[in-house]
Amino acid sequence: MQDQSASEQKAAFFQVGTEKLTELTLVTFGLYGFYWTWKNWCVIARQDSSVRPLLRTLLSVWFQRDLYRRVQQRAQVEDEIPRWHADRLFAVFVIFTLVPLWLLLTDHPWGVLLNLMTLLPNMLVNQSINAVHERYMRFYEQNTELSASNWAAIIAGLIGWLTLLILALASDF
Repeated sequence: MQDQSASEQKAAFFQVGTEKLTELTLVTFGLYGFYWTWKNWCVIARQDSSVRPLLRTLLSVWFQRDLYRRVQQRAQVEDEIPRWHADRLFAVFVIFTLVPLWLLLTDHPWGVLLNLMTLLPNMLVNQSINAVHERYMRFYEQNTELSASNWAAIIAGLIGWLTLLILALASDF
C-alpha cells in the first residue's frame, strides 16, 4: 500500500467521498463546500504556482468554472467522460450563489438554505474526481471516514438545524 503523502502528491484534485461531502456541506450550512473548493485549489496550486487558492475560493462565483473545467478536462484525458458540462454546472452554481445573496440582502430568511443548492454541481464534479482517483490511484486514501473534527461539525450542525426548526415552528413566517 502506498504512503498517504506519496498518494497525495499524485492526486489530481482533493479526494473526498461524495457522501462525506454531502453530509458535511448540509450540516455546516454550506461552509464545507467552501473548504472543498479551497482544498481543490490547493492541490491545483502545487502544479500551477499562479493559482492562489484562498483568492479563488473567496471569489468562487468567478473561478468555480475554471475548477469545473479543469476536472472535466482531466476526466476526459483519463477516459472518465463526465455526464456534465463545466459551463452548465457553473451556471447552476452562480444561480444558487447569487440568488441566495440577493435574498439575504432583502432580509428573506430562505437565502441561507437556498445556498445549499450549490452542493448539487459540486457533487457531480466530486464524483468525477473520485472516478479519476479510483481508476488510477487504487491505493489512494479515499477520505470517506469521518474524523473527530467532522463529527464535531456534524453535532454542531445538527444543533443549528434543530434550533432553526424550533424557531421556524415558533414563528409565524
